[in-house]
Parts: sequence; structure tokens; C-alpha cells
Amino acid sequence: MSIHKYQAFSKVAELGSITKAAEAMGYTQSAVSRMIADLEDEWNLNLLRRSRGGLALSSDGLMLLPYIRDLCSHYDVLQEQANALKGLETGFIRIGSCASVSTQCLPPILKTFVDRYPDIIFQLQNMEYSDTEEALCAGVIDCGFICAPFSPELDVTVLMRDRMLAVLPPDHPLTDAKSYPLQQLSQERIIKLTDEANNEVSKIFTLLNSKLDRPISAYCDVNDDYSIMAMVESGLGVSILSELVTHRMPFDVCLKEFDPPQYRDIAIAVKKGRKPSPATEKFIQIVLEFFSNYPDN
Repeated sequence: MSIHKYQAFSKVAELGSITKAAEAMGYTQSAVSRMIADLEDEWNLNLLRRSRGGLALSSDGLMLLPYIRDLCSHYDVLQEQANALKGLETGFIRIGSCASVSTQCLPPILKTFVDRYPDIIFQLQNMEYSDTEEALCAGVIDCGFICAPFSPELDVTVLMRDRMLAVLPPDHPLTDAKSYPLQQLSQERIIKLTDEANNEVSKIFTLLNSKLDRPISAYCDVNDDYSIMAMVESGLGVSILSELVTHRMPFDVCLKEFDPPQYRDIAIAVKKGRKPSPATEKFIQIVLEFFSNYPDN
């Protein structure tokens, strides 16, 4: 059995393009097309649907994809275990991370990882927490940074508790206050991340609306943290962001802890029931080392 055709199908499904899959794997387009055709001939099934709109998986392809991804993942683990027995520190790891973790925490983590294991290749995919959970469950990535609540399909190690902060314009009346009353949000023009980009803020809104007579709503939805801080700096409203996001920010805004305090728990996760590859285990070990010495822990 040649694993390459299964890997080719998995990569085509991930990227939605035979051309992109060929580029990513270092094959020619015709070679990837041939491998997919071999699978279709072997099983007497159509795995892909081709139309003017592009390429997509057929219903049969969608049904078989989780099993093919699982096969490829186990093959990668097998190869890494064999290399480990020979004393070779090689491998490949796919990491899912949100922008705040990628910007504030991952650079030193990856620097240590590369210094310690220079022959292990990593692929970093920036995605939202919910997308990371889906990618972990589907086997698209090997490990990822996620936020509570956690899926029961994942093995989770909590890394840090990140405070949620009120982000105020520099001339806001409460800039000198010790904290920002959570219910004060009902009196503000609120600029917030879209629900898809930040469900922690949506949880705060849900909590508040259960206690208020007049539900609060966003004055403006934005899908970028820095855009939000720039708008708050200009006096367009107030916002809610995690403390991790606000580190090293180049904006003149006032940050206040909420009263009562609000938090989000950030964790590293792998798919439950599947032993992580040696490369993934080495990466997680370095992640745990980093967060054990993190200032806020």
C-alpha cells in the first residue's frame, strides 16, 4: 500500500485544489491527479466533484475523508516512532493558534522548539478557537490553543487564565477609577469583535443581558483587535478585549479590570484517544515549560 495517494487526497481536501496540494507536497499537478484517480479506480468511487465553480469532495469523498486523515496521521506517528528508535529527532507538526497567542506567546516557544529540535518541521495555522477545535477533531492539525468551554472530544491542559479588560478612550470619565463596573456597559457605545472572532465577549454580553432590563448591543462589530483599539482611541466607543491581546499595543487607550472580574481560560489540546506523535509531545512539553514561567501564572 502506498501512503502517498492517501496523503494526496487528504491535502487536496484540506486546500480545495489539486494545484495547491501538488505545490505543498512537492509533486507535479499531474502526479497528484493520477494518485486521486488511482484511489477512485481502486474503490470504484468518485471522490471529487469538478465543475466550473472549482473542486469539492463528493459525498463518498466526505464520508471517507476522516478515515483517510486518521490513516495518514497514524502513518506519521509510525514514521516518527521509527526515527526515534534510531535516535533521529525528526518529524512534522501542525499547530492551530489564535492571533493573540501567535503574537504574544508562540515566538519564544517556537524559538526554543527550533533550537532544541532543528529537524522537526512545524506548520502554524492561525484560526479562531472554534475552528481550532473543529480542526483538532477532524485531524487537520495535531495540537492547538483553545479557550473554555472545551470539547469532550479533546484532551486539554489549561495553560493560563487571561483577564478580560474594559478598553476605554483616554478621556473616559472612569479612567481614574480602580475598576470598571460590568453593568456600566449598558450605558456605553460598544465596539466589539464579531461573535465568530471572540465568543468570550459574547459570553459577557449574555451574562449581562440576563441581569439587565434593557439588553445591551454592539454599536459596531469589528473582526480585528487592532482596529478596535484604534477606534476606541479615537473616542468612538468602549470595548472588551483580553489582556493578552493588549500586550505591547501601540494605542493610547485606558485598560480597566472589570468589577466583577471576567476571565477566559486558554489551553493546549490534542484529540482524545489518539497518542500524540513524538514531535507533538516535544512541542507540548516546551509549551508547558513556557507557561509554567509565564508572568501571569
